[in-house]
Amino acid sequence: MALNALGLDMTLLRKTVHINDVPIGEASTWSEVRALLRAKGLSFLGQPGAAEGPTGFFLQGTARTDIRERGRFGNDVA
Repeated sequence: MALNALGLDMTLLRKTVHINDVPIGEASTWSEVRALLRAKGLSFLGQPGAAEGPTGFFLQGTARTDIRERGRFGNDVA
C-alpha cells in the first residue's frame, strides 16, 4: 500500500467502466478506459458523454463495434 505524507492510501482505485449503463470492464484512469475500448474494438459515433464517479467511469452515446478485428467484416452499431 502506497501512503502519502498524510498517511492516505495513494493506490489507484479500480472502477467499473460502463457504456450506456452496461459494464464492460475495469480501469483506474481515463487512459486505461481508452485502452479498454481499443482492446474490445469499441468506438463511438461522434463524441460520447463521459463522467467519472466514485465507483465508475460512465460513457453515453452511440457505441460501435469494429468486428473486423474478430475476423469478420463490417460494423455493428448499438
